[in-house]
Amino acid sequence: MKSAADSRSLERALALMERCLRPAGAASLAAEFPLVFEERFSGRVVTYQEKGDVRSTCALLVRDLVLEGSRLRVGLIGSVATQPSWRGRGLASRVLEEAEHSLAREGCAAALLWADDPDFYAARGYRAIGWEIDFVLPLESLASVVSDATLRALAPDDVAAVHRLYSRHSARADRSEVETAALLECPGMTTLVLQRERDVAAYACLGRGGDFANTVHEWGGGEDDVMALIAEHARRLQPLDPEGSIAVIAPPGASRMRERMRGLGAQINDGILAMAKVLDSEALCELVDRFGGSLRVERDSHSKVGASVVARGPRGSRSLSNEDLLALLFSPRGNRDAVADLERELGVEAPGLPLQPFLWGLDSI
Repeated sequence: MKSAADSRSLERALALMERCLRPAGAASLAAEFPLVFEERFSGRVVTYQEKGDVRSTCALLVRDLVLEGSRLRVGLIGSVATQPSWRGRGLASRVLEEAEHSLAREGCAAALLWADDPDFYAARGYRAIGWEIDFVLPLESLASVVSDATLRALAPDDVAAVHRLYSRHSARADRSEVETAALLECPGMTTLVLQRERDVAAYACLGRGGDFANTVHEWGGGEDDVMALIAEHARRLQPLDPEGSIAVIAPPGASRMRERMRGLGAQINDGILAMAKVLDSEALCELVDRFGGSLRVERDSHSKVGASVVARGPRGSRSLSNEDLLALLFSPRGNRDAVADLERELGVEAPGLPLQPFLWGLDSI
């Protein structure tokens, strides 16, 4: 639970975030990000204050990523905001550093964020990682996609089924059913489900704040059923914007959906998942040892500044910086260049790398 002092800081931080990040009249960030702002959940904010006034702030949420049967604890950082009159004084950097230290103390291997200003975060050690597929297609192009199942709006009794469908994703952030229920109540979001007889077989969430307008950002179930739900979302949007389009976010493994989308004439873009910074290289070394085949890595206590890990193989060794380690494990868009270079140089085989973590739209903060 958050203390009374925490609650006062939280209110001031929320007010600053909303002034900086939301247009006047927009829905409250507290309702959009319940895992951060509701007392029953563990998310929190970091603030820089002077005389009780919050000058700069960001939101934090610790998550366990499920990937390839393994788990990796990460910290999500979001909603970074600084009072306009105090910008340019390094306050956002100080808040970011405190957030990273806090997440490291909680056992997070890396900090992840979604950046409007990538250069700002790159200068502070963050690098692009991972892979998502972004589809964009005209609303009218989905008219031919139909289903004989029942397509309807989410009802309160559907939450348990939706949570079960979410939990079947092999790459995801681990959530409790209570957390899923809170996230499904986000304002400005429409969730549709596909029902066969008594069972909910698929779901699809459209819209969430300004970042996901007309975007299906989370879904679960068979990809054909999900396509039917996307088409139903498009049909409901079309009267409001006949010439409009709909976007869909998918993990790289959604191969059947990619085929269907290509056949419908969708624009298909391979995007990055997030920006990340290493907080605990030992935890990432364990992932390399688990999935890296004959490649072995370990902390290098005698390395030069900027190199924290040494990779070993039959042909020798190479020092790796934290940025190298991220590229090895989670390279942007699944690019294997960093892995292939290491395979050739050290005489190893690492067919399981890079990994493909994924966070769905409801996980953003």
